[in-house]
Amino acid sequence: MSGGRGALHRQLIELARRRVLSAPAAEEGLRLAGVLPDGPAWRRFLEHVCAYGGALACAAGIVFLVAFNWQEWPPIAKFALLQALLAASAAVAWRLGTGRPAGRVALLFAMIVCGALLAYLGQHYQTGADSYQLFLAWGLLILPWVAASRSAAAWALLLVLANLAAQLYVGRFSPFLLDAIGGGGPHPALFWLDLAAAASAEWLGGRLADGGRRRFLPRLAGALTLAVIAAALCGALFDAGRGAGFLFWATRAVMALVLAGSFLFYQWRRDLPMLTLCCLAAIAVATAGLTRFLAEGDPGEFALLVVGAFLVAASAGAAVWLRRLQARWAGDAA
Repeated sequence: MSGGRGALHRQLIELARRRVLSAPAAEEGLRLAGVLPDGPAWRRFLEHVCAYGGALACAAGIVFLVAFNWQEWPPIAKFALLQALLAASAAVAWRLGTGRPAGRVALLFAMIVCGALLAYLGQHYQTGADSYQLFLAWGLLILPWVAASRSAAAWALLLVLANLAAQLYVGRFSPFLLDAIGGGGPHPALFWLDLAAAASAEWLGGRLADGGRRRFLPRLAGALTLAVIAAALCGALFDAGRGAGFLFWATRAVMALVLAGSFLFYQWRRDLPMLTLCCLAAIAVATAGLTRFLAEGDPGEFALLVVGAFLVAASAGAAVWLRRLQARWAGDAA
């Protein structure tokens, strides 16, 4: 949101709060000022959602189609189908150009089909390659396309592939990082990878053709970083952290500093969704620490009540703080 529109938004909201303007009048003013989405804006949003959702659905359908006909189709038919779709989608993207949403969607479809083709090659020829090599090769092959696309969705795909390759390489793959807590948390390489991705996304997000005000890519990278930090700190607070060396605790200290710094950074950015995730990560780590402390004694029903009460109090406190923060931001320009 630009500075002028942001100031106008806050002024109209404040006038409505003081009952100088009625709620319908304030809403109409926001719509006329271009702050609230109008019909064409909603149509563009729905077109993007349907386009990217359709590309993902079609790519998934192609994968399931090949898998379902694995025994019936000869290998040349499966190769031909995947290669033809890859070439056709790349040609459409080249013809339309990445400056148009349809061109970026076609290029994203080509990137996904490229991964399906690599998976089929490895399965058909039984190359014996490790699982992480598939995602690593997939990411390296589509990297030029990602750079040329200027698309937040393409960069998000590359970030997901990098995370999968890193987790599989270090041998601690867990879809939600839950199993990794019992093993001391995620590998430090995953933290540095996501931290670098989050910093790069903050710099790159506004330069993408479809990044813009939605901050999709910076929030995805930041959410992954916070998830890794929370899982690692929770793992360190449990028995897995006992007997760990200096490097282990130094990395966890850096993670704790990054988590604390995230509160300051996202307050400066005025990014309420990311501040909410920061609160969630901090509450998870604090709950793990409280659970570890209570477990040192004689855990029982009292310990469960204390943990439950802490979760309720911490969640309510975070909600009140976020609500006051939002109200303060809204009144800054009033």
